Parts: sequence; C-alpha cells; structure tokens
Amino acid sequence: MTRVAKRFRWEGAHRLPWHTGGCQHLHGHSYTMMVEVAGTPDERGMLIDFQEIKRLVHPLVQAWDHATLVAADDTELRQALERLEMKHAVLPYDTTSENLCRYVAEHLAHEGSETFRQHHITTIRVRVQETETCYAEVEQAVTEGATPLRLVGAMQE
Repeated sequence: MTRVAKRFRWEGAHRLPWHTGGCQHLHGHSYTMMVEVAGTPDERGMLIDFQEIKRLVHPLVQAWDHATLVAADDTELRQALERLEMKHAVLPYDTTSENLCRYVAEHLAHEGSETFRQHHITTIRVRVQETETCYAEVEQAVTEGATPLRLVGAMQE
C-alpha cells in the first residue's frame, strides 16, 4: 500500500455554543489540514497526482478561508453573520475538528469517487489541526456509490 498526502491551510473562526471551556465564544484558528490517500500505485509507481487532490479539496478551503464556520443549528450565530453580511459556511453539524475531518472525508468520498476508483485508492485519511498542539483525524474507506453530502444553507462570501 502506498500513501500520498497534501497539506492545506486556512484562517477561520467558529464557536461551540454548548462548550464550557472557552470555545463557546467566537474565536479563530490558523487551521492546517493533511489529506492523505492510500492505494495501489500504477505501473510507473504513481498513486495520484497531487493536483488531483488539490482539485477536490480546494473548493472547501476557498469557501472556509477567512470565514466563520457555523453549525446549521446555531441559529443565533447564523442570523448575526447574515445580518452583518459576513462570509460564513454552514455545516450540517458542530464545527469541532473531528467533524471537520468527517465532513472533508465524506466530501472526498463523494466528489472524488470516480477519480479514486481510477487510481485504485482505497482509503482517505484527513487530519485537521486547529492549533500547533491539537489535531483530530478521521480515516475512511473509499466505497463505490458514496452517499452525497446533504449541505445545509449556502456558503457565503
């Protein structure tokens, strides 16, 4: 099995309104994300071109950079951001690092299913780091016919 990875970064804000340790307040991070795929390389020894990974991930990073990530059920923050006409992205669940990993992995499994099948990629691993010392990671098998994400709301700029 061969693994390749590409790193992405963005600046963003979020809050976890149910949290009691400080993260309930709107705050920002310099996020970094590592997207790794694994599978069987072709006869020349290449698994996938890094530009293919970038093509699949870049729309998310572009939408999230200098935006507020907000959970669909955080209506107070959503209304404030809409009223102020602030760039934000609405996610179907809380904006924890774990859920961001899950969201990206599901996005890739759906949007990249054909590309991954062509390149014999079997596994996606996503690591989101929100501080220098903290990260979350999700690993997901690539399956045929992945269910599309149900996006809530619209990404705003």
